[in-house]
Amino acid sequence: MFLFLDLEMNTWKELTGELNSEIIEIGAVLMDDELRIIDSFGELVRPTYQTKLSPYCLHLTGIDKKKLFRALELKDVLVDLDNWTDGYKDIEKVYSWNESDYRQVVKECSVKNIETAFVLLLERSYADYQKIFGNEFDWQTCGLSDAMKVFNIAHSGKAHRALNDAMDLARLYKKMTKTCKDTRRLNFIKEQAELRKIQRLNPVLKHINKMRLGKKPSDELENKIKVAVLEDFQADITKVLRKYKVKEVIRACPELKDWLMVLEGMLVEMSEPTEEETAASLFRNQQAVNQ
Repeated sequence: MFLFLDLEMNTWKELTGELNSEIIEIGAVLMDDELRIIDSFGELVRPTYQTKLSPYCLHLTGIDKKKLFRALELKDVLVDLDNWTDGYKDIEKVYSWNESDYRQVVKECSVKNIETAFVLLLERSYADYQKIFGNEFDWQTCGLSDAMKVFNIAHSGKAHRALNDAMDLARLYKKMTKTCKDTRRLNFIKEQAELRKIQRLNPVLKHINKMRLGKKPSDELENKIKVAVLEDFQADITKVLRKYKVKEVIRACPELKDWLMVLEGMLVEMSEPTEEETAASLFRNQQAVNQ
C-alpha cells in the first residue's frame, strides 16, 4: 500500500526562531498495490506558534480562518492519521511532491515534542516524487501542476489544498507507473515534457504565451519580448565565441569560417560598437580569412 501526502503551511519569511512555518492542513490518500485509490484523509491543523495567517498563505490556500482556529492541534491530528491508517502497518512507501513536507513534519514534531509513529514511517519509507519525476523526465524543478499537464491530468479541485494535491499526486503516480511500462508512450510523454520545460524556462516563450492570452499585446510586453530575444541570442553567440578559438576552428574546419564570421558580425551589431571597435573587429575577421 502507498500513502500520498501533502501539507499546507503557514509561512512567515520574516519570522525567526525554531519554526517559521507551521502545518495548518494535512491531506493524504491511500492506494493499494493494484493502483486503486481506496481511502482519503483531510484535516485542518490549528497553528499554535503563530496564530495569524500570513497574507501569502491566505492568498495561496483560501483556507477559512474561523474553521482553522476551531481545528485540532498537530499532535491530535497525527493521532487521527495514525488511526486512519491502522498504525501504518501495511504502508510500503510514502510519497509527497518535494521533500519540504517530510522535513516539516520531522522538524515540527521535534520542536513541539510530539511523539508519533508517523515520523518513524517517514524516516523508513519516504520518497520525494518530484525527484523521481525529475530524474525520469530530466526536469528536476518541475511543479506538480506542470507534471500533471504533461500527462493531461485535470486537477481534482482547488490547487494548494492538502487533500486535493495529495489526490492529484496519487493520480499522477498511477498514470506515470502505467506509462513507464509502455516504451513508445513513455517516449512520447518525454517529448511533451521537454517541450513544456522549454516553455516554462524560456523567458521569450513565457512572454509570447502571455501575449497569446491577451487580445492585443501592449507596447511594454512587445518590448519585453524583443529584449528577451536579443539577450538570449546574444548570450548564445557569446558562448560559442568564448568556447572556441575562431582561428583554430577555421584551421581545422574551413567550412565553418563563414558561419563564425557571421556570428561575430551579429555580436558586433548587437553590442552597438563604436567606429573604432567595428574597425578592430573587421581587422580580426580579415586576419581569420587570410589564415
